[in-house]
Amino acid sequence: MTTTAAGPRTNGQRTSERARPRVTRGFGGHRQLPLVIIGVLLVLGCALAFVDASLHLGSREEVLVVAQPVAAGQVVTPADLRVARVSTGSGLDVVLSGNEATVVGRRAAVALAAGSLLTAGEVGNAPPVGSASDVVAVGLKAGAFPPELAPGDRVQVVPVTSSSSSLSGDGTASATSGSPVAATVLSIETAPSDSDNPTVFSLQVSTGDADEVAALAAAGQASLVEVGSGS
Repeated sequence: MTTTAAGPRTNGQRTSERARPRVTRGFGGHRQLPLVIIGVLLVLGCALAFVDASLHLGSREEVLVVAQPVAAGQVVTPADLRVARVSTGSGLDVVLSGNEATVVGRRAAVALAAGSLLTAGEVGNAPPVGSASDVVAVGLKAGAFPPELAPGDRVQVVPVTSSSSSLSGDGTASATSGSPVAATVLSIETAPSDSDNPTVFSLQVSTGDADEVAALAAAGQASLVEVGSGS
């Protein structure tokens, strides 16, 4: 008689059943979910920041900036300004570089500090040139005018004679018997240092003196003398 022995049991279970691995469910998936959400939020935040920066960069425009100090009442010239690219979202009434012609030749309503953005409210009206005044352009070589002259300064146009047809560093000049003519400097176009071109002054003079000043300038017989503030 043949007997078949049953497989060993442990606690009432067969060995094969005991060896079967048990699946234990943990909480790892639930713990990773908040990290995924945080990662998504970070990506969205970076994307929004990039879009905002791009919009601000796209709104940058070329505006006028004060290149050198300008006193209140002084006429604004191209040399007083420079162009900078800045964001126009500051709320200031800045002057765009394309509108430079609207401020050049006008008087500063307040003192302008170098490096500051130029706003429309900081520039007043253009220098008055009424029916009793004319503007005369006078070209002068170095030595015929004080080098520190600036727009807005009061000067006298003094008739002079020279050993050459025009004033130069080599010519000598002396005053003639003509009377000085009162004038106001409106603008100055400085000649390049490496050229023989004269520095051109736009002078406001009375209508009765305009022809005389123009004739002196054409003959190279004009010189400028600055008038003191107390005169």
